Amino acid sequence: MSIIRRYAAAALISIPAAGFAQGAPAAATPAVAPPLTTVLPTDPKVKIGTLSNGLRYYIRQNSKPEKRAELRLVVNAGSILENDNQLGYAHIIEHTAFNGTTHFAKNDLIKYLQSIGVRFGADLNAYTSFDETVYILPVPTDTARILDQAFTILEDWAHGQTFDSTEVMNERGVVREEWRGRKGAGDRMLQKWLPIAFKGSRYATRLLHAVEMAAGLGIRAAPASGITPSGR
Repeated sequence: MSIIRRYAAAALISIPAAGFAQGAPAAATPAVAPPLTTVLPTDPKVKIGTLSNGLRYYIRQNSKPEKRAELRLVVNAGSILENDNQLGYAHIIEHTAFNGTTHFAKNDLIKYLQSIGVRFGADLNAYTSFDETVYILPVPTDTARILDQAFTILEDWAHGQTFDSTEVMNERGVVREEWRGRKGAGDRMLQKWLPIAFKGSRYATRLLHAVEMAAGLGIRAAPASGITPSGR
């Protein structure tokens, strides 16, 4: 037997011996779940408040990246609020926020943001889910004017979309291509298990895949169900 094998055999023998000598470890005490009413702690570095119009804000200072601010408008509304004849509206409304608002006609918003170094897709973006729609706007803080304009953009996203009929119809094609691009094995499995997991609830029928059912030109009816930023 080689020296390595002897040491290995000795180690195998000594480990159980030590375990028997010390006795079996005590059973761990099961963790007690906190009450559902317990409020999750927040980072003390985050400043939280509510404006007079009811908008709740969260602010945290970060040193990196330098001279940048990332603003996000989080709307507590998504596809779960769609009526049966509005499937796909929540996602289209997210997209049309970039195609015409009170202060930025048609594609002027994209042009302005690109002029200050904000890239569409890589920086500027948004997403829709069951319960929320989130708009992401990172901007440079070189001047106060840029930051002021950023808040104007958030205001427009909240309640200043124009819903130009031509722009809405054009954007439907973009949204449909997103839907087509996601189709695959993962999507097919999702369509099978999610309705089972959410059976009996509205979540089972509010997947974002139903883009082709959105009428587009009837999008102005959406605020009645609360699926626009100004509706919540």
